[in-house]
Amino acid sequence: MNAEGRKACLKQCLYILKDKPSRVNKETKILSKYDAEIQKYIKDMKKARRFDGVTIEREMMLFLEELGELAKAIRKNTNGHLDIAKEYNDSVEEELADCFIYLLSIANMNNVDIFKAFKDKETKNCDRVWK
Repeated sequence: MNAEGRKACLKQCLYILKDKPSRVNKETKILSKYDAEIQKYIKDMKKARRFDGVTIEREMMLFLEELGELAKAIRKNTNGHLDIAKEYNDSVEEELADCFIYLLSIANMNNVDIFKAFKDKETKNCDRVWK
């Protein structure tokens, strides 16, 4: 990316990611409104389903399992079938949702505000020189 492109990217990152109201666009404000609610929902859902006693190690294994299922769904939905006679109905959408749920759960287990972490990391990424 040339200097002009990098400057434009940095400007966009700052516009979207900074918490200053003058720099936050409408979509980011809406998402920010639900950040804590989404993570709280995951915490409450795990408790209601009696999954709140799961260790971080087990949660991580389950997350990796879901990532594998996502990879399989993508492969099957992009003509990477191993059995061309079989009909596949794997849902990439559902597998992505499962991965997201586990990711949020792991964030909760580590007391990480995943949305704040995302914004902080992207702010750093905007300063990087990508090759």
